[in-house]
Amino acid sequence: MSVLDHWHSNLSWRSLGDRLEAMPMLAVVIPVILGIVFANNYYTPIWIVCGGLSFFTIGALYARPYWVSQCYLMLLPILFGILLVATRTTVASTPYDTPVEMQVSIVSPIAERDGYSVAEGRIEAWIESDVWYDARDRVQLWIRCDSLDYGDRVHIVGELQERVSKFGEYNVLMHNRGYVGGVALSEWQILDVEHDKAGGVRRYAIEKLGRYAKDTASHSVVEGMVAGSRSSMPSALRESYSATGLSHILAVSGLHLGIILLVINLLLTPLKLLHRGHIIADILAVAVLWLFVAMSGASPSVVRAALMFSVLQLVKNSTTNYNPVNALAVAVFVMLFCNPQTLYDISFQLSVLAVVGIVAWGMPMVRKIRLKSHLATSVVSTFVIGVVATLWTMPIVSATFGNIPIVGVVATPVALLTAYAIVGCGVLTLLLPHPLAQPFAYCAEWMASVQNVVVEWFAALPCASVQYTLSTPAIAIYYALFAVVTLLLWSRKPKKKTDSFSLSQFEG
Repeated sequence: MSVLDHWHSNLSWRSLGDRLEAMPMLAVVIPVILGIVFANNYYTPIWIVCGGLSFFTIGALYARPYWVSQCYLMLLPILFGILLVATRTTVASTPYDTPVEMQVSIVSPIAERDGYSVAEGRIEAWIESDVWYDARDRVQLWIRCDSLDYGDRVHIVGELQERVSKFGEYNVLMHNRGYVGGVALSEWQILDVEHDKAGGVRRYAIEKLGRYAKDTASHSVVEGMVAGSRSSMPSALRESYSATGLSHILAVSGLHLGIILLVINLLLTPLKLLHRGHIIADILAVAVLWLFVAMSGASPSVVRAALMFSVLQLVKNSTTNYNPVNALAVAVFVMLFCNPQTLYDISFQLSVLAVVGIVAWGMPMVRKIRLKSHLATSVVSTFVIGVVATLWTMPIVSATFGNIPIVGVVATPVALLTAYAIVGCGVLTLLLPHPLAQPFAYCAEWMASVQNVVVEWFAALPCASVQYTLSTPAIAIYYALFAVVTLLLWSRKPKKKTDSFSLSQFEG
């Protein structure tokens, strides 16, 4: 029997149908995403969308034959996605290209660039003819001032520019994400600054980590990965992380929240042995997760990732038929319902794609790893998960940053091993009192120094990365192939033991 015949004999439409029936929200989220993409490229009057929703809803209920009603039903989530965009059109309330007094809040950690810094800002109010007008305009801030920090509220004289970037495609992307424009912020423009008073939790985290700092470069990595602050990181080290495609490890993201949940779930395992102990464990895990979000700065992208992981954590014990793909689809739907432009946020895209890749490909591969040593099994499993996550996110990285990190396929899983130690020990440093926290702080910094050495070694390799931007059709083909392979894997006939996902499998 040939390999093709063997595969064909092991494929079953019924197996695929059973698998898809366990994740009904997937059939809702994908059409909603298509609707959002369509609405961001083609204008559709809202009255047409509402009329279409009414017509197809009636058709889905009463149309005959059955397959016609199902076609109407499948069109409903597409129209719903279009409606989400149509009812949330981003329009600036602040006048463009006009010098005005305005109140601007810095709502994300400040990132360093060549000669300036950038951050997400929000124009809260502006004044004209001695009258203040309320605003909620999301803007990109170009900061040339060292006295400002995340959470500050600044009274300035400035101009709102409609163009966010000199690159046309990136400018369109930023507007799709909900940015109405950009505001330059220099020292001479500032009339008054109200420093952040509500960010005490994050300041506490930075100050406590700073007590144990020994090496500047290593401490900057710990501070970035745990507290979301990269202001002290040397530029050469930042470039090494960028060349290897590991910049995402430095910024607090869904990866770090996943590590936190894994560590906390392991620590709370004894509690799950008690009656209803798993409920208490889930609540505590989510509480620690959101405490970490507050300590790391609670940037919008991290809050969205925390929402996604909170849903996954709480849903997994609510039913015996828990399916992580379906739970992820629920979380994605909630986030897109709240803000459809979240779809264009790079951190959202990377987090969702990485989790989908890990659940659909990584965990089935990990379940087949059986080594004599439990430690060796864990190391190899982490390496496999890292490779899968890198492959699933590489096209988005190329399209966004114009860079394909060749060594990233190997460097990412290696760095994941140290990332688990850095984030885990860093969080324990923040949660434990001083005498108990000290060894964890030193361990986190030492692992950061090891990670820096590894990253710099990979970055020094010839052809560490290739400057190339994948086109939209190429990305579509890439993920279409992934989807086809995934459906083929889901179509395989189950063996004697069921191949359904379990909590332990998801937690890795």
